[in-house]
Amino acid sequence: MGGLFLIVLGTIIGGKIYYYTRINGYPDTANFSQRIHSLKLEDSSRKTILVFHKPGCPDCLAARSKIKSELRRNSNKVQGVVINTNNPKSKQYLAEYGVTKVPTIIYLQGDQVVDSTTSINDKEIKRVMRGNS
Repeated sequence: MGGLFLIVLGTIIGGKIYYYTRINGYPDTANFSQRIHSLKLEDSSRKTILVFHKPGCPDCLAARSKIKSELRRNSNKVQGVVINTNNPKSKQYLAEYGVTKVPTIIYLQGDQVVDSTTSINDKEIKRVMRGNS
């Protein structure tokens, strides 16, 4: 009985690790709706990067390492908000920002869109995420 429990527990843990590292692997923002809502209330010079992705999406997987690298690199200058499009709360923002493809990266200043891309090209991702329009 104890061996069965360990097998089940190992399977659950292994499945979660696989999901978060291979299938998803994005640092989803837990309170993304609050963060986006606060953009309308904050300083209009604040810079934010919205990243829309979907777990299991081949293009999202291809762009993931560059997106994560740029989020880390720019974390002291730009607020990153990572949104899993499978989350029901994301639907409002998909419509608001005209997101029809993932991954979509949107660079905002205040609540205004400055630039965006759906490219998985490293140079294009870097350009948008660094605000080099």
